[in-house]
Amino acid sequence: MSSSKLGRWIGFLFVLLVVASMLLYTAKDSTVSGPANVVDGYEKWDPELVKEFGSMPIQDGGRIKPVSTWAGFELLAINGKRKVRFESNGEKVSIKPTEWVLDLMFRDELASKMTVFQVEDDAVLDMIEMPHDGKKRRDRYSMAEIQGHLKQVDKLRDEIAQKTKDEREPIEDQFIGLVSNIQSYVSISSHFSPVKEAMADKSSSLSDELRLFSTWVERWPQLSQFLAAAAQQEGKQMDGLNKVANMISMRVLDSVYSDIALFPPSDPEQASWPKRQGWLSQYMQNKVPADQDQFQYLREMETLALAYGKDGQQGLLEAVKLYKATVQTKMDERGEGKSLKSEMVYYKMDYFYYSITPFILGFIIVACGWISPATRWGRGCNRIAWGLLVIGALLLITGITHRSILMNRPPVGNLYDTIPFITAIVILVLGFIEYVTKRGVCLGLAFFLASIGMFLAMWYEQSKGVDPMNPLIAVLRSNFWLATHVITITIGYAGGLLTAGLAHIYIFARVFNIDEGDKSFRRFMTRIVYGGVCFTLFFSLVGTILGGVWANDSWGRFWGWDPKENGALIIVLWTLIILHARMAGYLREWGIHICAVAGSILVTFSWWHVNFLSIGLHNYGFTAGDGLKAIWAFYCLEAVVIFIALGYAINEILRKKQQKNAAKLEAE
Repeated sequence: MSSSKLGRWIGFLFVLLVVASMLLYTAKDSTVSGPANVVDGYEKWDPELVKEFGSMPIQDGGRIKPVSTWAGFELLAINGKRKVRFESNGEKVSIKPTEWVLDLMFRDELASKMTVFQVEDDAVLDMIEMPHDGKKRRDRYSMAEIQGHLKQVDKLRDEIAQKTKDEREPIEDQFIGLVSNIQSYVSISSHFSPVKEAMADKSSSLSDELRLFSTWVERWPQLSQFLAAAAQQEGKQMDGLNKVANMISMRVLDSVYSDIALFPPSDPEQASWPKRQGWLSQYMQNKVPADQDQFQYLREMETLALAYGKDGQQGLLEAVKLYKATVQTKMDERGEGKSLKSEMVYYKMDYFYYSITPFILGFIIVACGWISPATRWGRGCNRIAWGLLVIGALLLITGITHRSILMNRPPVGNLYDTIPFITAIVILVLGFIEYVTKRGVCLGLAFFLASIGMFLAMWYEQSKGVDPMNPLIAVLRSNFWLATHVITITIGYAGGLLTAGLAHIYIFARVFNIDEGDKSFRRFMTRIVYGGVCFTLFFSLVGTILGGVWANDSWGRFWGWDPKENGALIIVLWTLIILHARMAGYLREWGIHICAVAGSILVTFSWWHVNFLSIGLHNYGFTAGDGLKAIWAFYCLEAVVIFIALGYAINEILRKKQQKNAAKLEAE
C-alpha cells in the first residue's frame, strides 16, 4: 500500500474516532470522583444473605420485581452508578445495590457516611447553605453531610412547589431532583425504624408478646381509650403507660416516610400491595380503620429486624428464608411473581453490556482488515469480524427477547426499548447487505453503529434512573394496532439511521480520496443508499398509517398533528422528496448522500427530540436533562458533515465545469 493511501486511511479512521469520541462524550456517565470516602468499621454482607434478600419480591412501578432490580434503580437514580465505593479500615470497598439497601435498612449509621448523593451543580448546595470546599462539580455527598441542612431543604422545597414547571429555573429543577433522591433515601432507611428494637428488654416484666411494637399497634384503640378515660389519674402505672404511648408515637413518626411495598395483601382482588407510608400515623389518630394486611406486614418486618438485632447476619438470613416462603405462598394464591427468577437471570446475564465488547473489538478488527482487504490478512480479519458480529447480535437479540417475555408485551413500548431494537435492526440489515455484496463496508458500519447504540442505551438508563420495564400507561398497553405501529415505525427509524451511516462512508471516502476515484465503489454506495431510502420510506409510511389506525381506535381520531405524528410524516415526505428528485435527475451521487445525512437529523427529531417538548398524547415517554444537549450536539455534527460534503460537491462541479470550458477552448 502506498504511503499516500495509508495516510488517507489513517485520516479516515481518525475522523471515525473523533465522531465516536464526540458521541460517547455526550452519552457517557459524566461523573467525577472526589476525595476518598471513609466508612470505618464496615463489615461485608454474607453473599448468601445478599442473594436471598435480593430475590425477595417488591411491588414498585406497577409491577412485581426482585428487590435487587428495585435496589439497582434506586441507587442509580441517587448515585448515578450501580456501585458505592469507599474506604474502610484502610481497604477499598465496593458494594452493589442490594448490599447498599441492606446497609440503609439495618445499618443506617454506617450508610449515612457513604457519599451517594450526586449533585450536578454546586449552586444547588449554595441554595441550602451547604459548604462544598474540596469537592468537584458533579461530586457526591453523604446523608451525614446533608442532614444538618434538611430544614433549609424543606423550606426551599415548599417555596419552589408554589411555582409551575415553566416558572422554575433549571437550577431549581436540579434542586427538586435532589429532594426526590433524599425522599427515596429516607423511605428506605426508615422502613424498619419502628421495629428495629423491642419495646423493652428481657429484664422487664413485660411478656414476649408485649415487648413487640406490632402488639401495641394492634391494641392501640383499646390503649388510647384507656388513656383517655384515665387521663386525670396519677401513679406509677399511668406514668408507665404514658411512657409506652410516647415511645409508640415517636416510632410512628419514624415510619411516615416509608413508601416500600414488600408484602402482598390477603385479598386476591386487591392489585396494590400495602404501603405503611401515612397509614400507621392515621391509624394511631383513629382516622382510618384497622387493616389486617398492614398488621401482618408490620409483624413480618419486625421479625426480620429483630432477627438481625439478635443474631446478626445469620439470624437475618434464616428470617429472610422463612419470610420468602410466606410471601411465595401468598403470591401463588394471587398468581403473582412468576417471572422473578427469570428477571434475576436477565440482570445477571446483562446481555446489552456484554454485547459491547464484541462490537468494539469487531470494529477494530474490520478496520485492520481494511488496510489490505484482498490479502490473507484482510480475509482473516473479515472471518473473525463475522464471528464477533454473530456473537454480539445473538446477545442483543436474546436480551431483547428476554425483556419482551418479562414485560409480557412487544419489544418496543418506551424510548429505552427503541434503542436496542433499532440497533438490532441495523445489525441485521447491514449484515444482510454485507453477506450479499461482500465489500466489507457494511460490516464495519454495523459494528460502529452497534457500539454507539449500546453506549446510548447505557447512558439513557443511567441518566433516567428509572426501571424501563415498568408497565406502560393504559393507552399504551398491549394493543394489536399499537404493537404493529410502534415496531414498524421504529424499523423506519433504523432504516433512516443506517442509510445516513452509509452516506457518511461515501462522503468520507470522497473527501479523503480513500476510494481513489473508484467509480464502481461510488455507484455501489449510491445504490445501497438509494435502497436504504426506499426501505425507510416503506416502513415509515406503513408505520404512520398504522399509527393513524391505532389513534382512531384509541383516541377516536385518525390524525391530530401530534409531534410524534408530525415527525413520522416529515420522514415520509423527506424520503419521497429524495426519491422524486433522484428520479427527475435533480439529485445525483453527492445529492442523494447529502440528503440521506440530513435525513438522520429528521429521524433524530422524530425519535428523540419530540420527547423533550412535553406535549403530545402518545410519544414514548417525556424525558429531560443533558439528553437535549446531546441531541443538539448531534445536529451540529451532522451539519458540519453536510457543509463539508456541499463544499466538496460544489468544488467538484466547478472543477468539472472548468475542465469542460478548457477542453472547449482547446477544441476551438
